[in-house]
Amino acid sequence: MRILLLAAAVLAANAAAAQTAPTDAAGMAEARAKLVAADTNKDGKWDRAEWLAAGRREMGFRLLDADKDGFVSQDELKSGMERMRAMQGN
Repeated sequence: MRILLLAAAVLAANAAAAQTAPTDAAGMAEARAKLVAADTNKDGKWDRAEWLAAGRREMGFRLLDADKDGFVSQDELKSGMERMRAMQGN
Protein backbone atom coordinates (compact mmCIF):
# COMPACT_ATOMS: atom_id res chain seq x y z
CA MET A 1 0.00 0.00 0.00
CA ARG A 2 2.92 2.34 0.75
CA ILE A 3 4.21 1.91 -2.81
CA LEU A 4 0.72 2.60 -4.15
CA LEU A 5 0.54 5.85 -2.20
CA LEU A 6 4.04 6.83 -3.29
CA ALA A 7 3.23 6.10 -6.92
CA ALA A 8 0.01 8.09 -6.67
CA ALA A 9 1.93 10.98 -5.13
CA VAL A 10 4.47 10.87 -7.94
CA LEU A 11 1.65 10.89 -10.46
CA ALA A 12 -0.03 13.80 -8.76
CA ALA A 13 3.23 15.72 -8.56
CA ASN A 14 4.10 15.41 -12.26
CA ALA A 15 2.21 16.04 -15.48
CA ALA A 16 1.44 12.84 -17.39
CA ALA A 17 0.92 12.95 -21.13
CA ALA A 18 0.28 16.69 -21.27
CA GLN A 19 -1.96 16.67 -18.23
CA THR A 20 -1.49 19.42 -15.70
CA ALA A 21 -0.89 18.12 -12.21
CA PRO A 22 -2.26 20.04 -9.26
CA THR A 23 0.29 22.41 -7.78
CA ASP A 24 -1.02 22.87 -4.26
CA ALA A 25 -1.05 20.32 -1.45
CA ALA A 26 -4.85 20.05 -1.46
CA GLY A 27 -4.91 19.37 -5.19
CA MET A 28 -2.18 16.75 -4.90
CA ALA A 29 -3.99 15.04 -2.05
CA GLU A 30 -7.18 15.01 -4.08
CA ALA A 31 -5.43 13.52 -7.14
CA ARG A 32 -3.79 10.86 -4.95
CA ALA A 33 -7.11 9.99 -3.31
CA LYS A 34 -8.84 9.67 -6.68
CA LEU A 35 -6.17 7.33 -8.00
CA VAL A 36 -6.13 5.16 -4.88
CA ALA A 37 -9.94 5.05 -4.82
CA ALA A 38 -10.04 4.15 -8.51
CA ASP A 39 -8.22 0.88 -7.77
CA THR A 40 -11.60 -0.64 -7.02
CA ASN A 41 -10.42 -4.24 -6.79
CA LYS A 42 -7.40 -3.19 -4.66
CA ASP A 43 -4.94 -5.23 -6.71
CA GLY A 44 -2.37 -2.42 -6.72
CA LYS A 45 -2.66 -1.70 -10.44
CA TRP A 46 -5.14 0.07 -12.67
CA ASP A 47 -7.00 -1.21 -15.68
CA ARG A 48 -8.20 1.29 -18.28
CA ALA A 49 -11.59 1.78 -16.62
CA GLU A 50 -10.02 2.41 -13.20
CA TRP A 51 -7.49 4.81 -14.74
CA LEU A 52 -10.18 6.82 -16.50
CA ALA A 53 -12.37 6.80 -13.36
CA ALA A 54 -9.47 8.52 -11.55
CA GLY A 55 -9.76 11.38 -14.03
CA ARG A 56 -6.62 10.42 -15.95
CA ARG A 57 -6.43 10.54 -19.74
CA GLU A 58 -6.40 7.62 -22.14
CA MET A 59 -3.11 8.80 -23.63
CA GLY A 60 -1.42 8.60 -20.25
CA PHE A 61 -2.65 5.05 -19.80
CA ARG A 62 -1.29 3.99 -23.20
CA LEU A 63 2.07 5.62 -22.51
CA LEU A 64 2.48 4.12 -19.05
CA ASP A 65 1.28 0.58 -19.86
CA ALA A 66 4.79 -0.39 -20.98
CA ASP A 67 4.15 -4.11 -21.36
CA LYS A 68 0.77 -3.51 -23.02
CA ASP A 69 -1.01 -5.99 -20.75
CA GLY A 70 -3.98 -3.67 -20.21
CA PHE A 71 -2.88 -2.56 -16.74
CA VAL A 72 -0.71 0.21 -15.33
CA SER A 73 1.24 -1.34 -12.49
CA GLN A 74 2.88 0.59 -9.70
CA ASP A 75 6.28 -0.12 -11.27
CA GLU A 76 5.10 1.14 -14.67
CA LEU A 77 3.72 4.28 -13.06
CA LYS A 78 6.95 4.94 -11.17
CA SER A 79 9.08 4.22 -14.25
CA GLY A 80 6.95 6.49 -16.41
CA MET A 81 7.20 9.35 -13.95
CA GLU A 82 10.99 8.90 -13.77
CA ARG A 83 11.19 9.03 -17.59
CA MET A 84 9.11 12.21 -17.62
CA ARG A 85 11.30 13.82 -14.98
CA ALA A 86 14.41 12.95 -17.01
CA MET A 87 12.87 14.45 -20.16
CA GLN A 88 11.99 17.64 -18.25
CA GLY A 89 15.52 17.87 -16.90
CA ASN A 90 14.43 17.60 -13.26
